[in-house]
Amino acid sequence: MLIHAKKLSTFTMNATDGELGQLDDYYIDSNTLHVRYFVGDTRTWFFGGKVLLNVDAFTAIDEEKEQISINATKEQIKNSPKPDETAPIHRHYERELSDHYGWPTYWAVPAHPVAAGYGTHTTAGAPLVPPVFVPNDKQNTEETKDAIRTGAEEQKMDRNQQENVHLFSLDELKGYHVHAKGGQVGKVMDFVLHYNQNVDSGNWTVRYIVIDTGGFMQKEPVIVPVQTIKEVAWFDNSLITNLEKNKIESAEEHPTDQTITLGAEQAIFDHYNLTPYWHNKKEEG
Repeated sequence: MLIHAKKLSTFTMNATDGELGQLDDYYIDSNTLHVRYFVGDTRTWFFGGKVLLNVDAFTAIDEEKEQISINATKEQIKNSPKPDETAPIHRHYERELSDHYGWPTYWAVPAHPVAAGYGTHTTAGAPLVPPVFVPNDKQNTEETKDAIRTGAEEQKMDRNQQENVHLFSLDELKGYHVHAKGGQVGKVMDFVLHYNQNVDSGNWTVRYIVIDTGGFMQKEPVIVPVQTIKEVAWFDNSLITNLEKNKIESAEEHPTDQTITLGAEQAIFDHYNLTPYWHNKKEEG
C-alpha cells in the first residue's frame, strides 16, 4: 500500500481502549529509509504534547475510515517517556521507550540496505545523514576498553559515537530546495510511504518525494523515487538529486490526491530510466 505522508497525518490513532489523537510526523532511519517511529499529537486527549510510537506497535490501518490502530493502552501512552522536541532522538531515549512498552530494539536486527542508487551508485547505498566523524588523534594503541574510556575527552567521544543515531524528521525536510543536475527544480512538498504488512521489520518505508515545481506556472507537483536522492545539505536546507533538471520538469504531473497504482509506479521508473525497487533482490518489502 502506498499513501502520502500528509494524508496519513489526518488519520485518527486508536489505542486498544479508545481514541488518541492524530499522527504529526515520522522519524526515518537514514541508512535504510524505514520509518522507525510515528509521532503522535495527543494534546486533544491529555496535556502531554507529542509521543513517539514504534511502527511495529501499529497493528491495522483502515483507509476508508481513516483510522490506524495501536497495540497499546491510553495509560501506557500517557505515561511513556516524552521526546525532547528541541533535541535529536538518541539511543538512550529509544531504550527508555523500548523498556516502557516492551518493544524489541530495531538496531539489534541487521539492517537491510536501501536499494542501489540511493545516495551513491554503489550497491551499498549511502545514508542521507552522514556518519559522525570521531577524531582519531588519541587512538587506543592497546585496543582495550579501559584505555578507550580513559579521560573525560575520550569518554565524551565514546558517548557521541555510541549514542548518535541516524534518525531524521520528514516534517523537517518539507520546504527544502531540490537541486538537480542543471539547477534548482523546486521544493519538497510531501512524501509517499509504502506499507508492507508481509515483512517482519521495516514495514513502513519512504518510496517517493513529492516536489512542487510550479513556480509561476501553477503546475501540479511531480514525484521522484527516493533512491535518486544523493544528499541532504542541512546547512542550506537543500536536497540534492542525481537526476537531470529537465527530466524532473518533464515528468507526469501528480495531483496530491491521486492514488498511485502499480502501473503508475512503473511509468515513473520508466520515465527516469531506473530499475523499480520491487526488482531489487537486495531490498525486502
